[in-house]
Amino acid sequence: MKPKPLDLEFKEILRIVESDIGDYRKAYEIEKFIKQRIKSACEFYLRYRNKPRVLIKEHPEYVEDVKEFLDMLDNAQSDEYDSIMIHYNEWLFKLAFREVLKEG
Repeated sequence: MKPKPLDLEFKEILRIVESDIGDYRKAYEIEKFIKQRIKSACEFYLRYRNKPRVLIKEHPEYVEDVKEFLDMLDNAQSDEYDSIMIHYNEWLFKLAFREVLKEG
């Protein structure tokens, strides 16, 4: 399974809660599930940090979101590259952890 942004999939947590396994095992399974999802989101961020082309190659669903960064990078002066990459990495972090960063 390739890394992906954090998605806690509450339907999956509900499935665990409603299962016939004991309360202690339910808590353990929920904890395990959440840790797996957080690990995947961390791996997602680290894999694609500073690599927008790799991101869209492996996750074409983000082509439209990353296109602006790629256009800026392709036309950037050497002193602008780092600034553009910082903005891309911030966007990527917010994507990876959108589940916990969204308000409300």
